[in-house]
Amino acid sequence: MPLKRILLVCALFSILSNSIYAQSNDDPEFTKGFVLLLKLNNGLSTGFKSNTPDLYVGGLALNPQMTVVENVLRLGANAGLAFNNKKMSGLFGPMAALKLKTFDTKYMGSYANLHLIAEANWGTDKQKMAGGGLGVEIFKKLHIGITAQRDYSLNNWWFQTFVGIKLNKSKKSDDE
Repeated sequence: MPLKRILLVCALFSILSNSIYAQSNDDPEFTKGFVLLLKLNNGLSTGFKSNTPDLYVGGLALNPQMTVVENVLRLGANAGLAFNNKKMSGLFGPMAALKLKTFDTKYMGSYANLHLIAEANWGTDKQKMAGGGLGVEIFKKLHIGITAQRDYSLNNWWFQTFVGIKLNKSKKSDDE
């Protein structure tokens, strides 16, 4: 009797794992290839103390990304300008995006994905930041999200929202 149960469990596991694998291959989000985003950032920096004022943070950045694990992971870089503490500075550093969920309709396919963002940025005004956030990619064209980064050099936090537009064109195989 136990042998039959073990075989039944193994058969069910095999069927379920094959169907999960097939679904991930049909997922049209985070397909192979290159993505170039232009991101507009907006937010604040704070030291969480009453004697430090919260300052406006704004910026414009280029964010190239390459899918390294199809349907799962993109790696890339940030390079851009930031306005904080009444100064313009350059920011640059690595980033990663891990897809958490694909939003789709029953008959029309996917329209968005939710991904976890991890990034580190170094700046020309002594910034040394690490943090992350959540992003949503809509119709493979528009990116919106929210991030939090800790600046370990200047001892403050940067909280930002962003809107990004995909600049490069998709190949025909990516849109299908």
